[in-house]
Amino acid sequence: MALTCTRSLAVIEPECDIQRRMTLANIMRHAQQMGSYHLAELGLGYKRLYEDGMVFLVSKMKVTVNRRPEFDEQLQLVTIPKQPKGAQFIRDTIFKSAAGEKLIEVSIAWLLVEPEEHRILRPSVFQVYGLEMTPNDGESITGYRIRKPAQDGTLHMRQVKYSDLDYNGHVNNAIYANMIYDALPTEVTLQHELEEFGILYQKEAKLGQVIELEVIQMDEKGLAYYVGGKVEDGRCFGAEIKFQ
Repeated sequence: MALTCTRSLAVIEPECDIQRRMTLANIMRHAQQMGSYHLAELGLGYKRLYEDGMVFLVSKMKVTVNRRPEFDEQLQLVTIPKQPKGAQFIRDTIFKSAAGEKLIEVSIAWLLVEPEEHRILRPSVFQVYGLEMTPNDGESITGYRIRKPAQDGTLHMRQVKYSDLDYNGHVNNAIYANMIYDALPTEVTLQHELEEFGILYQKEAKLGQVIELEVIQMDEKGLAYYVGGKVEDGRCFGAEIKFQ
């Protein structure tokens, strides 16, 4: 396996927010898509893997931001797959400016699952393809945890609509970023810049379900928040977000 995959792109208008910067949801989409591009280059696109009885689902993600890309900015994205740890496949994606400035780092842990029931498969199943991966020395995403604070928070209700779903039949991972931003105080999202975001996906949310979002402020300045989501049959996700 080629150890890295690189793509160039320009930030377009629909990817930007009111501040003319790429939204968190679109950062997440690009990071996820880089993994798809890399596998497709190797002849292992979604259709091939599906036919072979496996698909990748995002288990958790950590986004660290030095600066969000601006509208019409030219970017270079580099994605680096790392050797699995337990059941988790690891992939890091770096966003760089045209001048080489490191803007964003996204680390994703993926699970390999059976397409219909989403039963978790062992990484050894994937070894049949004989792909080389970078050693995962020093990676932190596999041990990443998010714990709900003890205090109660503010509740918001959000019903899952058709446009929230992806081809796996559940809410796309990036949609949760939009839900979280919409639940946060607007004075924070308008006046402060994103610094870190992390999310753990625990249960799929599907069409028609109502997600109960709980927002809990985690610091005195109001720049760090826990956001958790529940559906009727269990916890959907846990996330933490920090601004500067």
